[in-house]
Amino acid sequence: MLPRSKTIYENCSVLDVSGNLLFRAGRKKLDWYLSRNLAHEIDETTIQLTFQNKGNGRSKEPFYLQDMRNICVVCNSSSSLTMHHVVPYQYRQNMPEAIKSHSSFDLLPVCIECHDRYERHASALKKHLAECFDAPFAGIGWIDRPDVGKAAKAAAALLSKNPRIPRTRLDDLGAIVQRVALDRANLFSDDTRQWIEACRRDVSEISANENLLHELCAMEVRVAGPDFRSHGEMVVDAVLRSQKNLPMCPACKEMVDGGIPALVVLWRKHFVEHAHPAHLPDHWVSEYTVCNK
Repeated sequence: MLPRSKTIYENCSVLDVSGNLLFRAGRKKLDWYLSRNLAHEIDETTIQLTFQNKGNGRSKEPFYLQDMRNICVVCNSSSSLTMHHVVPYQYRQNMPEAIKSHSSFDLLPVCIECHDRYERHASALKKHLAECFDAPFAGIGWIDRPDVGKAAKAAAALLSKNPRIPRTRLDDLGAIVQRVALDRANLFSDDTRQWIEACRRDVSEISANENLLHELCAMEVRVAGPDFRSHGEMVVDAVLRSQKNLPMCPACKEMVDGGIPALVVLWRKHFVEHAHPAHLPDHWVSEYTVCNK
């Protein structure tokens, strides 16, 4: 993971027509309102809306109205910062929209060193969830394509132009490439696929096309099939359906009883327990409301 090149929190303010603080945002958000004449600029970091907003924004939530510090919440460092997903993205992306969208509460600045240190603990919890929810970390529903793998190796050998490869072996490698190119022409780019179709009367030309060989080398041997389900999807789905007919531990069964909010709180508490963040923003607590309203 690479550190952020830009400041994480710009701490700009968006006010309603009465001058009350609605929410904090970055400069890009301010420019969006200004470019559409939906607000006027008070100063470099503050705009005021020119229309009556329907809701109250975050005006009743102190956490979202405060100035956020651009420091690692664990060690207080201001360098090499990343945005850490307290609830890993692989789970959150499968949660209901009201939970996963437009919420920065579970995104916290953490330096790379602290992030890497914590991720070792996070990996252990993911492994535990994989076992309890019978949800392999790699997911299920993969399709293996051994013929593509064999052809990719053949293509790499042909591209190497190694003078020590015997002519007979080169012919064999070319035949492997030709067979897969003809059988799986749909896997190639439009231009290459047209080339393959044009060569069906003289297939010997196929293995001489370097663009085709490079495309073949880049192909995945294992791909997600139509019934593929990721680890995160399987865990979240089981929690949503209160599925307990799995070999889960008592703690996970209790978590399932609490639904998705309990899964979110599980990850928050895990982060606090194992990362030991000593510089969390004010009002950040593990039990903070989970759903957006």
